[in-house]
Amino acid sequence: MTIRLPPREQRTGPIYLAIADAIGREIDAGRMKPGSRLPTQRALARQLGVTLTTITRAYNEAERRGLLSGEVGRGTFVRPAAIDIEGPEHGVLDLAVNSLLPLPYTEELADRLAAAIPRSAGLRVFSYQPQAGARHNRAAGSAWIGWSGLDAPLDRVVVTAGGQHAILLSLMALTSPGDEVLVEELAYPGISDLASHLHIRLRTVALDDQGIRPDALDEACRVGRPAALCCVPSFQNPTAAVMSEARRQEIAAVAVRHQLTVIEDDVYGSLAPEVKPLSSFLPETQCFYITSMSKSIAPGIRVGYLLAPSSMIERLSVTVLRTVVNAPPVMAELATSLITDGVAGRIVEWKRKELAARQDIAGRVLRDLPLQTHPMSPHMWVTLPEPWQADALVARARHRGILLTGAESFAVGHETDLRAIRIALGPPATRAALEDGLAELVRIVQRAPDAYELVV
Repeated sequence: MTIRLPPREQRTGPIYLAIADAIGREIDAGRMKPGSRLPTQRALARQLGVTLTTITRAYNEAERRGLLSGEVGRGTFVRPAAIDIEGPEHGVLDLAVNSLLPLPYTEELADRLAAAIPRSAGLRVFSYQPQAGARHNRAAGSAWIGWSGLDAPLDRVVVTAGGQHAILLSLMALTSPGDEVLVEELAYPGISDLASHLHIRLRTVALDDQGIRPDALDEACRVGRPAALCCVPSFQNPTAAVMSEARRQEIAAVAVRHQLTVIEDDVYGSLAPEVKPLSSFLPETQCFYITSMSKSIAPGIRVGYLLAPSSMIERLSVTVLRTVVNAPPVMAELATSLITDGVAGRIVEWKRKELAARQDIAGRVLRDLPLQTHPMSPHMWVTLPEPWQADALVARARHRGILLTGAESFAVGHETDLRAIRIALGPPATRAALEDGLAELVRIVQRAPDAYELVV
């Protein structure tokens, strides 16, 4: 099989992303079949005239997108379309996907799914819904947002198909092709994908240990005309930074001064209910606040809630119609049931305790590595000792059966030589499995990389 890159003048962004895009095109066109074996990384590097590190990054990115699967000792293969349903293959420990399944509650969730729709409500639930969501589902979203301390009138709430969909709706409502949106210099990878599809430009804003720096935000607003700022003030992804209240007030003051609309991605906010959302310091007209059942409860509950200015609800309803018609009604009914009956609150409390215990384990096992995290965070940011590079460690860990995410996956619009990885604490089924995996990771880090792993 042959992987072809478009001419240099037709490419934008890092070359490793262009290679991952090319792999995706070959798969979509049917020229690379499920189960097909890809060239070795060295062979493809020679074919394309790029470094081995670039190919490693490209293959890792393609794996992140669900296109490829590496098998230790055998090579890299095109994934069957449905392989992700079962999760990582047997013997692989996932520390890459930021998800903590509420295992003690799975049977109760299944029972509630069956009971969420009484027979008397079947006709209503299985029909088309109002684009912004049925009124009682919007009311449940209002209550869920309200527990953060925000005033959330249900007429300002839109029910979405998860947090990612809420970000998409916000960007579609606020921007036109060619507009500029500000994001953190290390950001959730999905924002780059959305920006590419919407043909909007991303400008990065510098971070410190509390998240976005007010001076950097002010400078970005003065030199450009950004349509919005999209950020994660609580448990920033990937650095786990949590803005202090004073920092939130400073960021809000900059936004108000420049009349900048803020899209606050607060999908992890339920883990720190004592922290006021950034949106609470902003006027209603300048904030889009997002939360999600997918992160708060379970990934399969594809329901999110978007709190937006009253003047934008009609436009958002139209964008819902254009994207998914309406959020999945059955899932919306389940989410409403979980919220109104208090089950969602119990699950969040369990997650807080479980993540605190997992943070203790990780802090102990990784005590000799520089960590940035928070006692309630679902992930941690780990700086690697020299001479390790992030992509080299990710590749070696993958061959040892551990999935990680390197800094390059979060760098917006450019490659980075930042020596750091994100570790997600939630995926292992047990605390013991997490501890064993982290101990193995320490052993991997302690063994110096081979020379070929550091080729740049």
